[in-house]
Amino acid sequence: MKENIAIQEAPNCPHCGQKMNKWETPQFAFSDGLGWGSSFLYVCVNNDCSLYDEGWRSMMDNYGQVASYRCICDPTTGNFECMPVYTPHGMLGNIVDEEEIAIKKAEEKAFSDLLNYRESEDIKSILNLLLDEKALPAARKKAADYLEEIGDLKSIEPARNYSFEDAELEKKVNHAIEMIHKANYTKECPFCAEIIKARAKVCKHCKREV
Repeated sequence: MKENIAIQEAPNCPHCGQKMNKWETPQFAFSDGLGWGSSFLYVCVNNDCSLYDEGWRSMMDNYGQVASYRCICDPTTGNFECMPVYTPHGMLGNIVDEEEIAIKKAEEKAFSDLLNYRESEDIKSILNLLLDEKALPAARKKAADYLEEIGDLKSIEPARNYSFEDAELEKKVNHAIEMIHKANYTKECPFCAEIIKARAKVCKHCKREV
């Protein structure tokens, strides 16, 4: 069931002004047993927040408890509340790493796209990803594998002429080129770099002996 989320972006804590973090609600219910009302909340994890910092003394003075509060926000209503915590690590275990999730989603999409390119033998798209320095390293290495599997001679020149910043990836690409030549019984002329037959004694392009 889709949640009715009123707040799509993390709000700022009303006590300290710091941007709040997404916090995944646990499976067990809290307090009244009615559940959390949402699969996640926003929580302030700033240990210098006045609510949290002053909460330790307030809880001890008023309740005799070694505890404090962290500010939380319900994304379905936008309401801010206080959640008691009993250690400095309270509520930190379920913090959602948005950057990690974004990277994972990008990786999943890249590999899904790559698989489609592989199935359709779309050399151009595979090369575009391979030569994109901003693309995920793991996806670029997989692209090199697919070039080797497809074995199309047209992929050699752009891959060979590109200056890779990643030495490991460059090594993988060079191996792929070597395997493509092997599969096609070809080689590159050491003088003009054009592709010729592996058994050729004279390059048909520059006419030099090889």
